[in-house]
Amino acid sequence: MAESKEFKILNGQLSITALLKAYHSFEEIIDEPENPIVRDASIQRFEYCLELAWKTLKKVLKIKSGADIYYPNDVFREAAKGGLIQNTELWITFLEKRNLTSHTYNEATAVEVYEILPEFSIELKKLVDTLKNLK
Repeated sequence: MAESKEFKILNGQLSITALLKAYHSFEEIIDEPENPIVRDASIQRFEYCLELAWKTLKKVLKIKSGADIYYPNDVFREAAKGGLIQNTELWITFLEKRNLTSHTYNEATAVEVYEILPEFSIELKKLVDTLKNLK
């Protein structure tokens, strides 16, 4: 993907360029050998990827069905119903982990969150692939 090229889906109605850039940034760091700096950078990239993922899904649902959904949990539930994601509970778990990291820094919490990032990487890739193919 070229740096300046915008990637639009749904017949040009929605750009997912920010999500794609965040995804690639996350994938770059998640493959690095673990150390405290990599762990913290990975968690930060996880946080903004998850934020962009649910907000992108919210926009997709609005375009496809006209639904105004305000809460991430509800967005994930509706996205699963629409076949955009497969595992609602897993995405809600990711959200819960992100909420833990965004309010306070704790070493044990950071380790706990870091451990779920490989699973998040798999699910995020599935989502990105699904979104890229939306017509």
